[in-house]
Amino acid sequence: VEAEGEATRAAKARKRAGLSGGLPAGHKWVETSSKAGVVFAYDRQLELGYRELHLTGKELRKLLGRIVHAPPAERPEVQAELDDLINWSNIANDESDFGASLRLGADLFNHDVCFAPQAAQQLSTAYTLLGRAPFAKLAKLHAAKRRGG
Repeated sequence: VEAEGEATRAAKARKRAGLSGGLPAGHKWVETSSKAGVVFAYDRQLELGYRELHLTGKELRKLLGRIVHAPPAERPEVQAELDDLINWSNIANDESDFGASLRLGADLFNHDVCFAPQAAQQLSTAYTLLGRAPFAKLAKLHAAKRRGG
């Protein structure tokens, strides 16, 4: 019975850490708005591969909700905040922090179909830079289908 208790505590600890089976060495997991998360290469010593953007989680969902529900006349002003976030994500890519755009792309993809173009751009860029070209292609194709194209 004691062994089961230890196994259960270990499983709960892995779940809290977001690791059900563990990660390969040199990788990092971050939670996305869907709670599924994304995994990418990360050098802990150099802190290279990911940086936190200024809007994530609840704050990002609020912004995306404001964009979706904004009247057409106000949408460009609210959209400018997302455009700024995408710009910071692209800067992170330039500095080899590809995980930021992977996370942002996943969050955009999971929020609303109206963000499919931005999600496809973020995901395809991140996947390409991470050496996952088939996923980049899939992101573009799926976004086109979501838009009805």
